Amino acid sequence: MPRFLLFILIVALLMSGCGSQPEDCASPELYCVGLVTDYGPVDSGINLQAWLALQDARTASLVDRIDYIETVDTRDRAANIAAFAQHEYDLIVTVGAPIADETMKAALRYPKSQFIGVEQSQQKKRKNLAGLIFREDYGGFLAGALAARMSQTGQVAAVCEAKYIDSIRRYCDGFVAGAQYIDPEVQATATYRDGPSASLFNDPSWGRSAALQQVAQGADVLFATGGRTADAALEAAASQGVYVIGSETDLYLDLPDIRPQLLTSATNDIRAGLLQLITLTRQGKFPAGEFVGGEKLAPWHDLDRQIPLGTKQEVERLYVRLAMDIIPLDIPYEQP
Repeated sequence: MPRFLLFILIVALLMSGCGSQPEDCASPELYCVGLVTDYGPVDSGINLQAWLALQDARTASLVDRIDYIETVDTRDRAANIAAFAQHEYDLIVTVGAPIADETMKAALRYPKSQFIGVEQSQQKKRKNLAGLIFREDYGGFLAGALAARMSQTGQVAAVCEAKYIDSIRRYCDGFVAGAQYIDPEVQATATYRDGPSASLFNDPSWGRSAALQQVAQGADVLFATGGRTADAALEAAASQGVYVIGSETDLYLDLPDIRPQLLTSATNDIRAGLLQLITLTRQGKFPAGEFVGGEKLAPWHDLDRQIPLGTKQEVERLYVRLAMDIIPLDIPYEQP
């Protein structure tokens, strides 16, 4: 989309009315929340989960007005955030690790607004910025344990975006740890993309190639994380008859082609976590810094009968043991 048309879209969005509600978000009577995606629409993935959380907040009368801007050109991230800040939105939610830098800079530039960065680690605490983060190593560990139990070849693999993205590393290192915890003899590998940053989370060609290489080497269960890069990996593996496990959100609806091979997805409960953050904010308890949300495995869907009951119960017990620190994970929470 040309940048001029994007500007028109943003202006139209911000000037649109919400019934009889006042238009001025600077008014103390109107609490406004704006959402900016790091890239792409709000109708799928983590963007959708965040947008649903904002709708939940409006339904619960926590907020008066919600709007979103879908980033179609990554160069426009800062401008999209500024569009809400300059219209004095009370709370601005940005979604995804790639937009973290722009979110931090906006929080410094617009101290009157509060900011929540979904899946964004906070290296330095700022009073008007909160990061909704997750224990992706837990989700990865459960995915690895399930993969080890379901594997017939004794080889399982993870295809992962860039290792310097903290959440990606936790997912994939957790996957390897979970598989080896179940069976030290299982060969579990994690392959990280080291390509250009311009293709971050959007390198389907590499994701497809990496997945097919792992399958050719004997992996019969494949886990993937990292936006469109991961989607392509899962689709490629599933097309070869390999079991696959998704990440971040339940991919059953987003990727229909992988459904016959989709065991589950290791999900971050973004919707519940973000709603909790908004609730605290409206109570005057804005949790600046890092706020840890919950994680869970998605439903088994079409493969419910193929997964042994004992395996399902074992995975559930593992999650409890992780949460109680009975199984200590030594995966650093920040990139070493």
